[in-house]
Amino acid sequence: MSSTTNTGSVSRPRSPWTGSQHQVQHRWQLDGVGSLAEVMRMLTDLAAELTVAHHAGWWLVEPMRAGHLVAARASRRQRGRRDPLTGLASVARPHQCEPHRDPPWRLRLVDEPPSPGLEVFDATAAAATPVLAQTPDSLTHVSGPALSREVLSAVVRQVTPTGLSPGLWGVAPARIGPNVDLVAHGSALRLHAVRDGALVRTCEALTFQHAADGAVDLLQAAASYEQLARTAGRMAAAGGLLVSADDGLLQVAYGTAVPPARQNPIGSPA
Repeated sequence: MSSTTNTGSVSRPRSPWTGSQHQVQHRWQLDGVGSLAEVMRMLTDLAAELTVAHHAGWWLVEPMRAGHLVAARASRRQRGRRDPLTGLASVARPHQCEPHRDPPWRLRLVDEPPSPGLEVFDATAAAATPVLAQTPDSLTHVSGPALSREVLSAVVRQVTPTGLSPGLWGVAPARIGPNVDLVAHGSALRLHAVRDGALVRTCEALTFQHAADGAVDLLQAAASYEQLARTAGRMAAAGGLLVSADDGLLQVAYGTAVPPARQNPIGSPA
């Protein structure tokens, strides 16, 4: 089908999508990847596609949720209609994009019964681990490196609604990113290990399906996927290896060669 160009019309890039409606769910596209490098490439390509779509006149019909993208653009007739005052093509405009903001991190509680063959966390012997004590009245720092005021406040805020079992809890910071885990004294260690007295994660997750949740603009969604690509790159640089990618969730494992000293200081930005 041929297309005509109106002299004086707004120049737009070629659209990556056809028609005036586009729907897709970003969930399974990474299921076949084999490395973090491939994850980075595919996420960067996706972000570029969304950016081009934005500049081609597309906008989000509704905020993104669970990877579900519903976009629209003006019809062909509307795109070709001229404004009588300016002589330029009249095209429906989406609302302005809000600045991209990092999603809030979610605390993970680990309290597993001992199991044969698995290390058990001993909070009293992990000298390089921040240890918190939960009492009926409060959650306080009792040993190990101090947490930043912001991190401790966020931990207290997240555990308050549901409560936390009394006892000692070790803090395991993410290798990449601001979030932390609380691991109970005596818990079996499946996704954690104690190295040189420091409780560290041995496995972390990247959530592709929910990476752009809340995005109200295609550029904001693109920024979310670009951020996820950068996180994948930093995980790779820290020694992480992709071990699985399924249904929008990617699992990254770290080998014993990655020393605790390479972690982010607790409470500092990644």
